[in-house]
Amino acid sequence: MQKKQLIDYLFVGLGASNCLLILELEKKRLLDGKKIIILEPHQKNKKDKTYCFWSTSDNVEKIIPLDFIDKEWDRVIINRKVQSLNPLKYYHVSSLTLYEKALKIIKNHNVKILKHTLEKNQSSNRIITDNIVYEPKYSFDSRPPLIKKLQKNQFYINQSFVGWQIQTNEEVFDPQSFTMMDFEIPQDNSTQFVYVLPFDSKHALVEVTRFGEDIMSIDEGEKLLNNYLKNYKNYQVLDIEKGCIPMTNADISTEICSNIRNMGTRAGHIKPSTGYAFKSMSMDATTIVNQIALENETIVPSNVQIRDNRFAFYDSLLLRILSEKSHLGKPIFKRLFQRIKAPEILYFLDEESSLSNELKIFYSLQWKPFIVAALKVLWNINNQIFKSFLPLLLSILFLAFQSLNMTYLTDVFLVTGLLLIGIPHGAIDHLIETNHFNQSVSLKFIALYLAQGAVIVLLWYMNPLLALLIFIGYSIFHFAQADFTEWKLNSKISWIWGILFFCGILLSHPIELNEILNQLSISELPKIQGNIFSSLWQDIAFGCLGLGIIMGFIQRSTAMIATSLFLLLTTQLTLIHAFGTYFIYNHSLLGWNHLRNHFQVNSLQLWKKASLFSFGSYALFLFLYWYFGNDFGNYIGTFFVFLSAISFPHVLRMNNFYNYYKN
Repeated sequence: MQKKQLIDYLFVGLGASNCLLILELEKKRLLDGKKIIILEPHQKNKKDKTYCFWSTSDNVEKIIPLDFIDKEWDRVIINRKVQSLNPLKYYHVSSLTLYEKALKIIKNHNVKILKHTLEKNQSSNRIITDNIVYEPKYSFDSRPPLIKKLQKNQFYINQSFVGWQIQTNEEVFDPQSFTMMDFEIPQDNSTQFVYVLPFDSKHALVEVTRFGEDIMSIDEGEKLLNNYLKNYKNYQVLDIEKGCIPMTNADISTEICSNIRNMGTRAGHIKPSTGYAFKSMSMDATTIVNQIALENETIVPSNVQIRDNRFAFYDSLLLRILSEKSHLGKPIFKRLFQRIKAPEILYFLDEESSLSNELKIFYSLQWKPFIVAALKVLWNINNQIFKSFLPLLLSILFLAFQSLNMTYLTDVFLVTGLLLIGIPHGAIDHLIETNHFNQSVSLKFIALYLAQGAVIVLLWYMNPLLALLIFIGYSIFHFAQADFTEWKLNSKISWIWGILFFCGILLSHPIELNEILNQLSISELPKIQGNIFSSLWQDIAFGCLGLGIIMGFIQRSTAMIATSLFLLLTTQLTLIHAFGTYFIYNHSLLGWNHLRNHFQVNSLQLWKKASLFSFGSYALFLFLYWYFGNDFGNYIGTFFVFLSAISFPHVLRMNNFYNYYKN
């Protein structure tokens, strides 16, 4: 019979990320009296990796204690020219130093090290060994990442390297200057460069690195190193270093259990465009320990695990170029380092640069490959950044149409979008019901769907005000739930966003809103003078949209900020155009692509499945307009009732989809 034993910490792997975490836990006295297990199949008794990072002298101790650093440089050689790094310095930490410090700490605590491995997909919330089941309170998993299937605009290339630590008889190195990228070597249909870290005038790590799909072999690396060092006489190879770092913007699977915390590469800490991770892992260790100190039962995932900001966009452009046209790497990097000072580049790589500096950097580069890469990104409608900014771009276009008295073009955009996306995205609820793409439609489903919609129509007859409030209520819930799911935000506060943007759309058009209320036999909003605008309702609307922008910054959501800006612009359009733009080109488009990705089909296949209910909805609207048109004013009132009727059963099924069938 297996014996169960509760432990405090489980460390899967003793690489850099978990070593940094152990150091931080020790600093906060959070290892004292704890039961700890480390799964590590390898002896950590030699230097197998080189860790480097850059920082100012004032901040370096926030990353690693000074006694861990065995070398620092304040100058860099780029394009064979020396540049100052001021105010930054470049720091080196040996993996052996990190292992030795962590192992020394471990010896003073109740730690069991097991030469045990877990399969890549095996959960680390419990392990079984020697007939004992260990169940950790916290598990820190640093195994290789679980990369999801590459989608469009996602790339995976290898940063492979072979390095020699060499000792020369003569003083040939400048110990204060390291070489970051020397491209004057054969490129071999990839992007290849030499990286040199001199520890003193006679001792250095000389490493050849490749960005490309093919991993550099030891033979290939040593051939390049021999050629690069041919002018160095009488040197001795002290050690060989070989490795491969993934450079990818692919989705990384998140933690499957609340007490499991992914670490290092598994948590997405390797920056896709550079391969650097040490500083990010160190900061992450501090974040984790602060949560443990508060006795949190769960530890939130790393904020880099899902990257959705402008730097992620920049990384995707470079990865695309290196994947599709790897020979462009050398000229791009050479020009970058020729025209931009090294410290500015390093701040940019740390994602600490200003937008003006970023524009300066991109202006200095070859425009064509980046423009082509950006157009390819934008062409793919699945791209999150493009999806976020598309409504913003369209609202600017629609305002231009309005200023030119060409609003009929806006109508064309909206009617086309409604027919192609707006109605069809809600016409595949029969697929969502069963979660099977080829499931046939049952009469029971149709009858229930129509009955649920009929309840809403009946409610409009019985009590229009109550019907309106219920319609607004489930619309706020549905739109906010969809946005927060697509934006990968915490849904517990989605209702705040729902209220803000719904009030922003409706109340910014009080006159048109009152016209609709009249058609629905509902009392108008009272006319109250505003403090800023002509109506108090407009004051409230703009305040809500302003809060939406602030909320976007708090949530660090580019999508929320872009949507709030777009909604601010649509206050200058008509209410129908404003709501239509949001409904079709934000809500419906996000939902359509989510469903397309979920069922792994193309749009044509999805349209075919949606056709029955799409045409059915058109017929239903015509019937309602013919039969009830006089009861609900004109076509706008009828459309409003129709929309509420078909929305209600859709909201019920999409709620189940988002709760149970998320990708």
